[in-house]
Amino acid sequence: MIDDIEITSENFEDYFFDIRKNKPKAGQIMAKFTAIVEFVGEGAKKDMIYLMTLDKVHQAAMVMRKIHGAKEPDCYRICREIAEDMLAGKTEQEIVDKPYEFVVESFFYTKREYVPKNDPHWETIQLMKYDEDAKTFKSMIEI
Repeated sequence: MIDDIEITSENFEDYFFDIRKNKPKAGQIMAKFTAIVEFVGEGAKKDMIYLMTLDKVHQAAMVMRKIHGAKEPDCYRICREIAEDMLAGKTEQEIVDKPYEFVVESFFYTKREYVPKNDPHWETIQLMKYDEDAKTFKSMIEI
């Protein structure tokens, strides 16, 4: 029974499958998680600073989008803010220590019953597949 399932950080990946690494299975929907977060973490920020010192700002923005889940235009704004801090003479450590706020957006395949209800961070998206024979779309849940 679904009420008996407790989804935690330890078992999250057993129920929610990152769309960047997985394909949908029959009966699954897409779930979108959105929240405001702070960009922290020494390694990730040092990687961003390094890319930007190589004049690879576009690549840095794509790292923010694809790896860190920053929603557009935040993936560009974070790069701009880091660049402004660098130009203002802040040290690498000051930039690493500074939190940069952005909207994160992550997508997962899962079953509808696993998505938290009445939670403003979660949204469900029905998956559809085109049926060549019928020339219509069918719900992936029905397939």
